[in-house]
Amino acid sequence: MKTKYLVALIFSGLLVTSCQDKTPEFEKTVLTINNQRIEILTAFKLFDNYLEKSKTNTNIIRASKRLVYDRVKKEIISNAEAAFLFNTIKVPYKPNEYLKAETDALKSIDLISIIKEVLIKVTSELPGPDTKIIILPASEYLHQTFEKNNLPLSGLTIGTGKIILMIDPTFENWTDFLPYAIAHEYHHSTWISRNWVSSDFSLIEYLIFEGRADMFASDLYGNMNNPLIKILSKQQETQVWRLIENEIFEKGHARINKVMFGDDMIPFGSGYTIGFNIVKHYKQKNPTVSNLDLIDRDPKLIFKLSGYTDYLTEKNKN
Repeated sequence: MKTKYLVALIFSGLLVTSCQDKTPEFEKTVLTINNQRIEILTAFKLFDNYLEKSKTNTNIIRASKRLVYDRVKKEIISNAEAAFLFNTIKVPYKPNEYLKAETDALKSIDLISIIKEVLIKVTSELPGPDTKIIILPASEYLHQTFEKNNLPLSGLTIGTGKIILMIDPTFENWTDFLPYAIAHEYHHSTWISRNWVSSDFSLIEYLIFEGRADMFASDLYGNMNNPLIKILSKQQETQVWRLIENEIFEKGHARINKVMFGDDMIPFGSGYTIGFNIVKHYKQKNPTVSNLDLIDRDPKLIFKLSGYTDYLTEKNKN
């Protein structure tokens, strides 16, 4: 009897410890907008817990994984077509005053109302899938990239209805840029739900994948200046195009990453400018094409009918 009693006490102790160590859940808001189910997940308690637990945990890589990214993964990774992209955002969070200030700033804004208003607009323009959006503060590492490119946030769509937004609210313009970013990522999500085959994109397919999303966001929020679609001067754009034009129908992630994120010869973000301009010129030549028509159109046809190379030649004459 004593042995059984001791085992019961140990087991009870384990249960208590387990409950004490349990990571908090996201705050969840569920909406129905234009017949689409929308889940908005904020992470205020998650990061309050991370900041508290990290006082006694010096391994921030392990702590970030266990207390933050494992929770995000549990919520959003299942059945994601591009689940592999999740690993690209798993930068450790430094548990410092900067992260606390970000978390407190996000708490102070009515994010749900902002996102709801945006989704009423974008779903009316482009019906899409049921959608889950997870809001995280940006890591301090991302802040350096944001400053360099005048961007207050970063978005990632890993599949149909699966969007992650990493926001740095220390930037004054972040609430202005948020609707554009949501529209951009929502377009990706909707395209994936309608057209996904595999992640094996050709370069032109990926350029137009991004260009369509930026065109959609610009149509709805044209007053928001996205620096990435204007990151190249006219001369730079022509120079980059000359470097890549012979391989635009070739596939490969390394090739795409080079054009989107830069290398020794290609500036960061070049692919966003090029993709946007291809789609913009296609729409100018085909003004009756709706966003719903455009999302399903063959990227090769969009490029062919855009007159993009003529546009580059004309620019050089000016």
